[in-house]
Amino acid sequence: MYNYRYCYSLLLLLVLSVSSCRKFVELEPQGRVIPKTIDDYKLLLNNDAVFNLSHGTTDFVTDDIAMLDDNLIDGFQESNLMIYKWTEQFYQANEDDPEWNLYYKQIYTANVIIQGISEIKGGDEKPKTELIAAAKVHRAYAYFGLVNMYAKQYAPASAATEPGVPLLIEPDYTQVLKRASVAEVYGLIVSDLEAGVADLVPLPRVKNYTSKAAAYALLARTYLQMGNYQAALTNANLCLGLQSAVFDLNPYYTGSGPMGWMDGFSLPQSQDNAEVIFIKVSFNGGENLPLSPELLNVLGTKDLRRHFFTYEVPATGDPVGLFENPGTYHAYWAPFETKSGTIQEGPTVPEMMLIKAECLARTQHGQDGLAVVNQLRKFRFRTADYTTLAAGNDEAALSLILEERRRELFAKGFRLFDLKRLNADPKFAKTITHPLKTQQLTLAPGSNRYVYPIPPKVVNNNKGMIQNQR
Repeated sequence: MYNYRYCYSLLLLLVLSVSSCRKFVELEPQGRVIPKTIDDYKLLLNNDAVFNLSHGTTDFVTDDIAMLDDNLIDGFQESNLMIYKWTEQFYQANEDDPEWNLYYKQIYTANVIIQGISEIKGGDEKPKTELIAAAKVHRAYAYFGLVNMYAKQYAPASAATEPGVPLLIEPDYTQVLKRASVAEVYGLIVSDLEAGVADLVPLPRVKNYTSKAAAYALLARTYLQMGNYQAALTNANLCLGLQSAVFDLNPYYTGSGPMGWMDGFSLPQSQDNAEVIFIKVSFNGGENLPLSPELLNVLGTKDLRRHFFTYEVPATGDPVGLFENPGTYHAYWAPFETKSGTIQEGPTVPEMMLIKAECLARTQHGQDGLAVVNQLRKFRFRTADYTTLAAGNDEAALSLILEERRRELFAKGFRLFDLKRLNADPKFAKTITHPLKTQQLTLAPGSNRYVYPIPPKVVNNNKGMIQNQR
């Protein structure tokens, strides 16, 4: 109990220091605890309520979501509906953007830890180095989310001049926020993750903690987004060299009903799931994600991922009473979660396998890439329903691998980032259609509406802050 209260006091002080726009180190308020020791900073770092949360709205932008029921639309959260409609602004001038605030809170706290530990004199340097590296991995994760939500897709030719997001590396909220370039943001992400590779333990004691495997995994994710396929492949392999187990869905299938929601309750949670590398869960519990007919067609009817992770409500209504409106919804009952309803967005072994497979196909080893995907698929279909994917050339293999990536990672916060990078290739660029009552809204490949607007509240409070073109 002492540790929880102590950690709460430390976090409360951080919140007060941010809200009052003071530097963290300027004064020591009476009755508050200033972190001064390694153990103090460790408590800050290991607080799940700050560091183990991730974004949760990006799927609303994508082709995985379709709102086909008028009552669902009428009752949907206003900001999420704005995101689904790709409107000019998602939040009003007096409203906070919870995802922007979440990631910058993580960055601020990480900066407090990095600076504070660096100023501690004496003692063993190893735990200091490890805690700083861990804070940098969390900071990198936050910046990866921010730059891919609030900035255009990384492109080597324009990254140095394209506006990214404000780059804060010190715990100082008195500074005027200015947007660094996309290249500068990615540079810090890579640098921070390389620190994690150098100084962290290979595997963590619990999966909320950072590790060398997590840093390799996030480097693979980052380099894939940048289009550096050889570096992504290298880091995916290094991660898989430390952790490679895949969770088999087959033993949990009972065939007791048309949907697997009851089977899902028996699946293990994140800490006990062999394929989870690093826990990061959606801040909003994932909301009710109404899945598009296109995604359901990609999943097919035999895929165990559809059995366990979707819930279909007929026009006559939900006999169980879980969902109010007809449609097919993403339903995460137990797997990969830290608590019921949340969605695991941190790296997993299947993600690393899919990155490896895609990079192999993109470097003229398509058959090797398909072999990796087929290895994964054996754990996602019943034996009687499993089919081996085959392709005649690298391009066809890549298409199959990308389709499998969509199946495995649906509703986990990946699809927007994938669409942004794939739109740069005419072979994979696509126009998205979102039904909305009598309307059919469309989003063209490369549209500015793929990029989240900078929160108006942030723009209004920071002169010179460039708003994204919409």
